[in-house]
Amino acid sequence: MSLPDPGVLEAVRRRRGDLDDALLIVRDGLVAGPPGPRRLAALCAGLRQLRADLYEHVVATEGPDGLYDEVRRADPRFEPAVCRLRGEHARLGLLLDDVLAGIAHGPQGIAGWPALRPRVLELLTLVGHHRSRDAQLAYDAGGLDLGGQG
Repeated sequence: MSLPDPGVLEAVRRRRGDLDDALLIVRDGLVAGPPGPRRLAALCAGLRQLRADLYEHVVATEGPDGLYDEVRRADPRFEPAVCRLRGEHARLGLLLDDVLAGIAHGPQGIAGWPALRPRVLELLTLVGHHRSRDAQLAYDAGGLDLGGQG
């Protein structure tokens, strides 16, 4: 199998690093100090950054001549994995939007924290699993190491 275009790989690696940074901000927002307005603001900022970085990741992987198209063209056997990853992108985006909407319209501060925290933890878990499957696809398709932490 031919390796994907180096420009495509660099874009995917860069977006992966951006996702790593946003995930750290969100994790810090979950554990940094007692629940309250400052912590909620930090968490919201991290979630908004994660949403923007997820969008860029989707563009780099699903866009025209993105990683998924190159992998699929090089070996059609990867079509099911590519379809699954694309579906995960949609679900992650919807979950992120739902969490952000809940923060914007739900109870602020300590009152809303018990409902918010498990949803954010679920989101972090799902993003982590997606990143692992994404990296596995790249590795299986061409022995490519995308880097990052998952």
